[in-house]
Amino acid sequence: MYNLIVYGSLLHIEELKKQNIDPSQVEFVKVKGFKRVFNQEPSWRKVDGIHKAVLNIEADKNAWFNAIAIKNLDEEYVKELDHRERGYDKTMLKDSSVTLYDNDTVLKDCIVYKGKEGKQNDKILPNIDYFEICKNGAKSHFDEFYQDYLATTYKNSLDGKIELI
Repeated sequence: MYNLIVYGSLLHIEELKKQNIDPSQVEFVKVKGFKRVFNQEPSWRKVDGIHKAVLNIEADKNAWFNAIAIKNLDEEYVKELDHRERGYDKTMLKDSSVTLYDNDTVLKDCIVYKGKEGKQNDKILPNIDYFEICKNGAKSHFDEFYQDYLATTYKNSLDGKIELI
């Protein structure tokens, strides 16, 4: 059994429902050691132009981001998600890197989807519709969660750097 960390569109309850995730299966968490960035080329949310970036995470020992953990998923369900997340590689997180929001308890056996090598692009901006799904998903939870989302989510500045959304 795995605990899947989701940090983008699956923050939105309607997106979770589409994946047959019961809200009782989720926990709000903080993930240390990564930065959340809109810099991933899409695999299936195809749009033309510069506004096409979807979310990714990048290793950064000084960073963290907030997310939802979908608890106790079996191998079969994770294989189904592999198709949805085909632009990403499934990564096992260190057991000490994920903690619950309400009491800092460590959550073990966590996996996350991280952008496939070479699919990042510093010359694209967030996909507008996807950006709204992610933001509204974060906003639909409690205020601290939303404020943390805003404080830990980055986009390209188009000059080779990143900036907060």
